[in-house]
Amino acid sequence: MERFFEELKNKKLKVPKCRDCGKHIYPPRDFCPFCSSENVEWVEVSGDGTLYAYTINNNGIHFTDQTIGIVELKEGFKIFTLIGKPLEELKIGQPVKLEFIELETGEGKITLHKFTPQNKS
Repeated sequence: MERFFEELKNKKLKVPKCRDCGKHIYPPRDFCPFCSSENVEWVEVSGDGTLYAYTINNNGIHFTDQTIGIVELKEGFKIFTLIGKPLEELKIGQPVKLEFIELETGEGKITLHKFTPQNKS
């Protein structure tokens, strides 16, 4: 996971991809959970996806009263993430786009991913 957060710090969403079966691996690991291969490479993903599920985090330790959800990326895997809009502005299946946010922690700044619905033009 260290590499995952380093890439986020550089404003890139990268995950391992199996060179043998071609599947993206999330959460990141050093091996493929689908075919057990250790032949993986880190690749950048597009950041385009659709909203798969969402809710409000009322009682969480982190991100209390923020919208969280699951986004299905166009590369074909799902990612748990912050969502950049209130519940009233969301609907399942709407297109979303990757953004990066920086948060202060007790140990310094951390960069995280979040997804926000795309503007209709």
